[in-house]
Amino acid sequence: MSLCINPGCRQPNHPDNGGSPTCIVCGSDLVLQGRYRVMRLISSDSGFGRVYEAYERNVPKILKVLKESYNTNDKVVELFRREAQVLSQLNHPGVPRIEPEGYFLYCPAGSSADSPVKLTEPLHCLIMEKIEGPNLKQWMVQQGNHPISEKQAMLWLTQLTDVLDLVHQHNYFHRDIKPENIMLRPSGQLVLVDFGAAREMTQTYMANLGDSGITTVSSAGYTPPEQEQGQAVPQSDFYALGRTLIYLMTAKLPNDTTIYNSRTNAFVWRPLAPQISAPLADLIDELIAPAAAQRPQSTAQILERLAQVRWSKTGSLGPLRQVSGLPQSVGARSIGDVAPATWPMTTLNPHEAKTLSEPSHSFLPPWLDQRPWLLAGLTGLALAVPLGWYALTRNTSNPISQVEAVENLPQRLVRSLGTLSGHEADVLDMLLLKDGQTLVTASADQTVRFWNLAEKQALRTLSEHTNTVKALAMTTDQEILITAGDDRTIRFWNMADGELLVTLSNAHTVPINALEVSNNGKTLASADSDGTIFMWNLVAPDGRIDPQHLVTAGSSHTLQADGTVNDLRFTRDDSYLVSGGKSLHVWTMDDLDQPITLTGHEPLTFINRLAISDDGRTLVTASSDKTVRLWNLADKTHHATLTGHQSYVNDLRVEGPLLWSADADQRILVWNMDQAAYVETITGFNTDIWRFAVQPNGYIVTIGGTEHTLGLWALEEQAEP
Repeated sequence: MSLCINPGCRQPNHPDNGGSPTCIVCGSDLVLQGRYRVMRLISSDSGFGRVYEAYERNVPKILKVLKESYNTNDKVVELFRREAQVLSQLNHPGVPRIEPEGYFLYCPAGSSADSPVKLTEPLHCLIMEKIEGPNLKQWMVQQGNHPISEKQAMLWLTQLTDVLDLVHQHNYFHRDIKPENIMLRPSGQLVLVDFGAAREMTQTYMANLGDSGITTVSSAGYTPPEQEQGQAVPQSDFYALGRTLIYLMTAKLPNDTTIYNSRTNAFVWRPLAPQISAPLADLIDELIAPAAAQRPQSTAQILERLAQVRWSKTGSLGPLRQVSGLPQSVGARSIGDVAPATWPMTTLNPHEAKTLSEPSHSFLPPWLDQRPWLLAGLTGLALAVPLGWYALTRNTSNPISQVEAVENLPQRLVRSLGTLSGHEADVLDMLLLKDGQTLVTASADQTVRFWNLAEKQALRTLSEHTNTVKALAMTTDQEILITAGDDRTIRFWNMADGELLVTLSNAHTVPINALEVSNNGKTLASADSDGTIFMWNLVAPDGRIDPQHLVTAGSSHTLQADGTVNDLRFTRDDSYLVSGGKSLHVWTMDDLDQPITLTGHEPLTFINRLAISDDGRTLVTASSDKTVRLWNLADKTHHATLTGHQSYVNDLRVEGPLLWSADADQRILVWNMDQAAYVETITGFNTDIWRFAVQPNGYIVTIGGTEHTLGLWALEEQAEP
């Protein structure tokens, strides 16, 4: 379907617009600039404009259209144009890409007599790269508002300083840095967006800070005092950067009463971030100093201080990357005088880990690659908070009762057997085959890899995907592997030799998060970040399991969940399909149009993983609200809540009556599902656990953390704390 952006069109989403160059209703062009076709409205309440998703062939773009009511407001039009001007001059993975002609005017066809809007001027449009992923405000909500660790704070502060280094070198500063204006790519790169408020640093500007022509841009809690008075300077960006980091490190908004006292104007954040060392906290406090002169004066100074923080923690400073800061005297040279630069990734303080391949001799590891927005956004958020208590809530009759567990809880330790390396970005999914030795992994490095766990070596790499791969599935006979991810394709592979059998191009219009094959092997379900679920009939007309016919047959049914879907699971008898993410739905296979919605997890949190008990009677959900919940599939009711995780729960494994749940706090908890009771904690892992598998010999394989490796672990004998 194509969407008409003419505000005067009576039916902009007319079903016949899809194959037409002009709108069936109003006659306006549907192919903008001869290149871009608008597919859907993303937001109509984003400040001055509307935001759409558009496509140039198969490449998604973001289209911003200034609301027609602002066409005569010169200041608003100037801000809109400035974003295009600034972005076109910047070349950095932390800035959305825009082509020189990304800003253009669009002239809709004349409004009809009964049109709701009469246009006398063209629409101002801006087309740019679409950043796949959440902003940091959304990310914090998705992962349960869990404060980030010091290591992650240093990595993200370094990334953002790198971006500002480029912006400031081009004689601009941003003026509106806040969590909502920082997005997270699937690769882990932070992206600074919304440059509409950016201001050019020239001699004239620096000499006339009090001029009435300066626009005031304010975001409560993030805007520095001088900017509130209309006199922003480059160091104003550092203040907003520091306030943003404090939000991430404390999970408290700047106006939260636990952090800000409005009567005394006191802003006290350190007690809420005990995981942050004094040297880093000192740097953050300097960034948010009330006076601009008391803050670091350049991005180079911030990076130097970060190196000093690292030295204070490790005693080893290591070589510093040369980053030029602002010139001593900011002149009025033009943007074109600045030579383009290649912007390296900046990283800090790698983990020390035993690997089964040649160790890296680089001082700095690859960027902290974030989980596929997956709604649980995982990047080593392993806060060292001991498990001092466990609570159990169980529903035998309403209301749910709560039982406190004993303090001395049994634990078992694991010892490392090393790691398997080869992926160059986060590993996002894995499948252990029935032989217990062959493992398949999917990664943000756009590859799928096969591993022999017995020999501890890589077997094969599949490299046909063009973006992050984050979902794996397999036919029940394990002859066909199915992969999907951010390139919106579903690919089918021959397991025997790795041959690509079929590619379903544009299987979804947005990134695909989950795949699941029914237990009878006849149906594939795929789900995306928009909540769309497609059902695919794997059985060809001749009765064989053959995905080739899907190229022409397409999907057999479309379902729509409430918000993004992170996981799918068929019940043992294939009578139900369960989808979990922003919402939890149970779909009856005989009547897919009427889902049953289950509620119980905390608001504004997300379900990360689903599991079904061996007897098919119990649904298990793992959530970013730090709980595991059990549901009765017979009557679709909440049965019990298992609490005790200190961070968001990412993966589940059912093994007879036992349930294993893994979290971002480097632990696996084991439960007895029949009794809804705690059994033991498995600890000793050195990274968050995103996915895990257990081999027949009891060895555990994990993915997670920041090293892009597979962890191999052996269980020690049970030990009492």
